[in-house]
This record gives sequence, C-alpha cells and structure tokens, in this order.
Amino acid sequence: MTQPSANFKAGFVAIMGLPNAGKSTLLNALCGTRLSIVSPKPQTTRNNVIGILNEQDCQAVFMDTPGFLKPRNLFEKSMAGSIRKAALEDSDLAVLIIEPNLPPPDKLPFFDQLKNLRVPLYLVINKIDLYPGPAPAAATGDFFRKLLQVTEVFTVSALNLTGIKTLRKAITSALPESPPYYPTDQLSDRLERFFAAEIIRENIFKLYQDEIPYACAVEIEFFRETPGLPDHIYAIVHAERASQKPILIGQGGRSIRRLREDSQKAIEKFLGRPARLELIIKVTRDWQNSVNFLKKTGFYE
Repeated sequence: MTQPSANFKAGFVAIMGLPNAGKSTLLNALCGTRLSIVSPKPQTTRNNVIGILNEQDCQAVFMDTPGFLKPRNLFEKSMAGSIRKAALEDSDLAVLIIEPNLPPPDKLPFFDQLKNLRVPLYLVINKIDLYPGPAPAAATGDFFRKLLQVTEVFTVSALNLTGIKTLRKAITSALPESPPYYPTDQLSDRLERFFAAEIIRENIFKLYQDEIPYACAVEIEFFRETPGLPDHIYAIVHAERASQKPILIGQGGRSIRRLREDSQKAIEKFLGRPARLELIIKVTRDWQNSVNFLKKTGFYE
C-alpha cells in the first residue's frame, strides 16, 4: 500500500434520491465495481452501503442511502433515519440523483430535509439516455435550483457511464484535504458476508414478484472459509407470513433451487473463488417491527 501524498484529499459523499432513481447504479459506476444491488424495482437498498473510490491523490467514501420514503414500520423508520444521518451529519458532499422530470407533488416534502444542508449539494440528473433532447433535463435542473441550494448540476446516464468521468472528477476535487479514512486498497467497509446476503436478496428481486421481495430479509447464519475448500455459506431467507413460504420454495422446490444456484454463481463471481451456498426459508412474523431482529441483521442501530 503506497503512502498518501501531502495534499491528499478524502471525504464522505452521501448519494440520495427517490426510489428507483438510480442511486445504486451510480455508486457502482463511480466506484468502478459492483457493490450495491441494482433492480428495476424501487426501494431495493436497505442499508447505507459504503463504496470507496481510491485514486492517487484522493479517497471518496460513498454512502448509497435507501430511497426517500414515508415510513410505515420500524424497519422503514430506521431506513429514513439513516438517510438523514448520512446527509446532515456524516457527509462532506451530498449528491441528489433524480430523473429528468419534475417530481410529483406528494414527493416534494421528502426534499425538505436537504434545505438545511451544511455541505455542497450536487444535483445529478440521471437516465438522460431515456429522454429525447436536453429540454427535460434543463427544466428539471431549473426546478431544483429554485427548490434547493444546488452547487452544481450534472447530467449522466449511470447505466451507460455517460458523464460519469466528469462527475467523478468534480466530486474528488470538492473533497477536503485529509488523510484517507480507509486503507487505499479497500473497496468497502462491509464484510463479505454482507455482500453474500445482498446478492441473495438481489436474486429474490429478480425471481419473485409482487410483495415477496419486500417481505423478505436475508440473514447469513455463518460464512466459513477453509483453506483448500469452497467457502461454506449458510443463509436464512426470512419471510414475513406463512403464506409466502411455499411461494419462495416453489413447486417441487424449483424456485428455491434456482435461487440457490443463481445466488451461488453470483457470490462465486463476486468473491473470485468457489463457494457452497445453503439456503433455508423461515417464517419470522412481522420482522419489520422487531427491534431484536433488525439489530441482529444489521438494519437497526
């Protein structure tokens, strides 16, 4: 690991926005690696996923926050609290990611918490590849400049990497002078077991419909590394209601078998080494309102 230069910059960057705006895709694009769940379904991010961008003279620590939401249970209240903490307490720079259209009136109150920011606010207008011409993005930028104290506006396609290099340079240039917060070869503060759980959850979003993905939590019971053998991962998928368990298992166990196989392949690709995944389904009623369960699975502080 090389010694950082005398003028080294480092800081925390909170990525925020409405559900399905592309926060996780943006995090992955900025860091140049896949760290956060990406799904066309909204509200897939549940934790503040930390991704670390290391360059020769700077380190940007990105926090991918859950989408703005109106809390309906203890779990979602914890998610909303993590957004406020990341934006108002922990960050040196805030990034608000939006689509190139005006938010519906019922979503406007979610942006109120950004009116008291003490750090620069970058407005990132994403998905420009899906909208014809510059007019929608320009109108969106004008709207948010009037609503919030926006420092700079960027237009990007996080999926296609359009505008990402310019945005990355602007973010790293805005960081304060500081030694690095993490080793300069580290990509995240999360353990491998966290990413194993996220990969399983991502495949639940891919394979199941309706309320099933939102009613499930994934717990890694153990993650065992043995030299010369595949990593052994034992995971529990917690369903909220008994009626959801047979759906997750599927006829003749076909659904859970595919979930296990797809997740194991993705985990092996992420780890870069063989793994053996075991999956079971467990009904944990009303887990979204259980403080003990949320603390045990890392969703509540």
